[in-house]
Amino acid sequence: MERIIFTTDSSLVLAELLQGVRHDQLFVVADKHTVGFCDKLLEKVNWMPLNVAVVDCGEENKSLVSVARVWSMLSKRGARRSSILLCVGGGMVTDMGGFAASTFKRGMRCIYVPTTLLAQVDASLGGKTGFNLDGLKNEIGTFSEPERVVIDVSLLQTLPVRERVSGYAEMLKHGLLSDMEYLERLLVCDTNVPEREEFLELIKKSVSVKNDIVTQDPNEKGIRKALNFGHTIGHAIESCSMMRRENMLHGEAIALGIIAELYLSVREKGFPGEVYRRVREFIKRYYPTYPVMEHADTLYELMLHDKKNDRKGVNFTLLEDVGQFSINNYCTKEQITEALNQI
Repeated sequence: MERIIFTTDSSLVLAELLQGVRHDQLFVVADKHTVGFCDKLLEKVNWMPLNVAVVDCGEENKSLVSVARVWSMLSKRGARRSSILLCVGGGMVTDMGGFAASTFKRGMRCIYVPTTLLAQVDASLGGKTGFNLDGLKNEIGTFSEPERVVIDVSLLQTLPVRERVSGYAEMLKHGLLSDMEYLERLLVCDTNVPEREEFLELIKKSVSVKNDIVTQDPNEKGIRKALNFGHTIGHAIESCSMMRRENMLHGEAIALGIIAELYLSVREKGFPGEVYRRVREFIKRYYPTYPVMEHADTLYELMLHDKKNDRKGVNFTLLEDVGQFSINNYCTKEQITEALNQI
């Protein structure tokens, strides 16, 4: 956890982290929403406002075109390996900016300031970087850790409710991978007051769950695959939504994936049915639905392209109980369709 800094004053933290860095060697990537926050964020730092790449918002812009925009800014402004790229934004910005940093001159220094709940508890952690290709999520990417991740919980106070609920889906996943006590707290927490100490403690716990798993398996050869729970089906739903130019958020798709993959866990691994029903009820209450059965064949084809697969078929992480997971499970198209029908 030494890379991760929790704060309510990211400007002060960055002033300390960037002490001694030349103003012309600090670079920023942000989206059109977060770029306006950069002046305040860096008010205690001597930096050049020209050293910024602004990318369009939205998952559809997590593309090679956006990555190339960052590379071009770095090259034209004279960035070096010892320079620092500051990624300010949600998961799209940290994923894509982190990839740009990990590949520019074969790797430059990088710091994340995640501004959404989803990025704070998931996307900015674990060293996965990348961008989408031909409608497929994170098809191109690297494993590359930033020097620091600055989690400023005060930023969540102005986050739209929908964005906050989207990020909460990853916290639910961490609860299912952790213990029943934490999951219980998540199922009764009021997400409308993120500035409360209780919510901060839940965020810290979520970050700890992911960090502990990633530390044991940084390159996803074994235990880290547990973090894919809910994502095989969830990513397919998200990709389908992107192809149809629908405005579905990542966490909304993952929440639906959790329902389906928990159902598979009940059927194939004996996961407790009562816990499944409580989690499903929670997700049904707070997350939008999606017509998955209308697109079942498309979703299955998208799952076949998932990076986790091999020749055996579609690969799932399933749960035997809360905190007990089983990796490398293969399900048939019929089983997957049955699970989709639970959404």
